[in-house]
Amino acid sequence: MDWPKENIGISDIDLRNVFKYEPKATRVVRLEGPEKELTVRSLQTDEDWEEWMDKELPSPDSRGPGLVLILARRTGQQRMPMARDELAGFEKGLSERSMSFPMEVGGAPNAEKGLQPSLSGRRSARTLPFSLETFKSISKRFCLHGSIARVVSRSDVPVFSRAELQMGLPERPAYPAYVYNCRSTNAWDMDLALTVTHFPGSGLTYAVLFGTPVYIEDEVIKRLSSAGEAASYPLLLPGIFAELERNRHVRLVEDYMDDIEEKIFELDSRPSVTQQMHSSNTDRSKDKRSQWLDTTYLRNGLITWSEQLAKMTRHTDELRDALFKPARNYNFGIESDDYHKYSNSTRKLHFDGRETPERDAQNDWIKGTDDDFWDEDEGHKGEMRKIGVKVNDRLHSIIEEYEEKIRECTMRIDGMAMATQWSHGDTNVEIALATGRDSRHMRTISIMTMVFLPGTFFATVFSMQLFNWFPSGDNGIVVSHYLWIYVLITVVATLLTLGTWYYFVVWRHRARKEAEEDEVHLIA
Repeated sequence: MDWPKENIGISDIDLRNVFKYEPKATRVVRLEGPEKELTVRSLQTDEDWEEWMDKELPSPDSRGPGLVLILARRTGQQRMPMARDELAGFEKGLSERSMSFPMEVGGAPNAEKGLQPSLSGRRSARTLPFSLETFKSISKRFCLHGSIARVVSRSDVPVFSRAELQMGLPERPAYPAYVYNCRSTNAWDMDLALTVTHFPGSGLTYAVLFGTPVYIEDEVIKRLSSAGEAASYPLLLPGIFAELERNRHVRLVEDYMDDIEEKIFELDSRPSVTQQMHSSNTDRSKDKRSQWLDTTYLRNGLITWSEQLAKMTRHTDELRDALFKPARNYNFGIESDDYHKYSNSTRKLHFDGRETPERDAQNDWIKGTDDDFWDEDEGHKGEMRKIGVKVNDRLHSIIEEYEEKIRECTMRIDGMAMATQWSHGDTNVEIALATGRDSRHMRTISIMTMVFLPGTFFATVFSMQLFNWFPSGDNGIVVSHYLWIYVLITVVATLLTLGTWYYFVVWRHRARKEAEEDEVHLIA
């Protein structure tokens, strides 16, 4: 089956076919050290990238935790990246609310309504702000898994995936790692993609966020600056991705709800049947149908993404029960020998478990500081479990919010369908009333016809020359001998007219119906 393979990077074919390249300045965010100090670098040329990766990029071999994130800027964004000396003022401006709660709806800078318009139009997250060779080097040094190419290609489907794999640098030992891929749909502007490779043994995380506009970069940096110990939690960046997508969806839902409510109110001011046949009213009807379809598509997208968030919540439970499971059970008092037996088996997970001289040296170092090391490790696991509970609770809150937005979409969709039915019902009533008025007019015409037709008929007949009402002399004839010709022609013409009507209206219709019934019987 086509599942994620161990230690597989992005292939050369995917590098050429999936991604496009427009080199420009790019921000790199790094959290490192015991205090998780945040630094931001701006890199542009291939030489800048190579120098930075050679000198400053930590390797999976290191034991120190940290996080390195590349913010691959969306093409068309013109603002220069934040310089290093601007970062202090940027962090100082953080409010307590922005550190604890998601960004307010409409949080894009200077956004009045809806999503911030993109300067590049509907560009996807495939366009990267570095050259092909630089991204190839980044994919290797950041241990990016090849599955991100497929995720980025599926641009119309939101995705969250996770895999437990062995990842490492080329020609170097591979280590246990969690690989996460996230993708938001490009059905609306400002779609994003994220790939994360987290090494639980060292707590090191590599990540690349694709397609970021400037204000998203600022928000991500703002959130990471207050991450603290959570920088070592594997689902931190996917959680931030969920917050960003939540902001985008909330703005979309509000805009769509306003538009569809406007269309529903337009149905209340329904024009007459004659006016509805006008081209402008036909265009408005098309707009209503389009808005209904767009809202239905948005609801389906919210449902799909909500399912991906549910996968995230289940993974937090997996991390709690597996990666961050406590080594000793304080409630039931597992003996020290059992604890050391567990710790000896667990330390190999943290350092890959490969029987190499480097691993032996690390294990010797661990044995010398066994109690202190594992007490510190247990404290770290406990902190990660607490962070996992916070992430899980926040994801559940977001899912509940999505369910509310889905119900709002469903209510508007059903409301528009109901308003359309009412409008059609009112139109049918209007048609019935108009038909009643026409029938009354026809009845009046029929009465007038019945009143004047006999007189008109006899006036026409008696005005013919077949009648001589004033004969001259004694032998004058009042009625002509050729009256029978008029009667004969009239009877023949009447019969011919009735026969023609019967043939075309009654007999042919009956014959066609009988032929269809015979054909049905033959098929049966």
